Amino acid sequence: MMIEPVPQLDELAQAEALFASVHASLAELREALESLKERAKSGEEIDATTTSKTVTQLAETVVRCQKAGMILYDCRNKHAGIARGGYALDLDKARADIGCKLDRLRCAIGSGEIPE
Repeated sequence: MMIEPVPQLDELAQAEALFASVHASLAELREALESLKERAKSGEEIDATTTSKTVTQLAETVVRCQKAGMILYDCRNKHAGIARGGYALDLDKARADIGCKLDRLRCAIGSGEIPE
């Protein structure tokens, strides 16, 4: 059984879905933390284990969200043709420039001049 490569668009859609999912988890954990905070302010007794677990999950989810954001950023740049360093290569312009220079060289060979 051969696995076919996933097209760029599918990769981008998957990255967007991953980011949205992690972002939603982060929002839920933030609400849980806010709830714990409000309960503590009101004087209600809070279970330390539950609080610690929620804070740990929140920290882990923040890291996952950052990683998912970077994956999404890279996928969007890849889809847009932007290289990893943050610049886009305009291959059509480069091809046209090279073609013009070759045309000038061809003309120069016939006239004996060297173009600038």
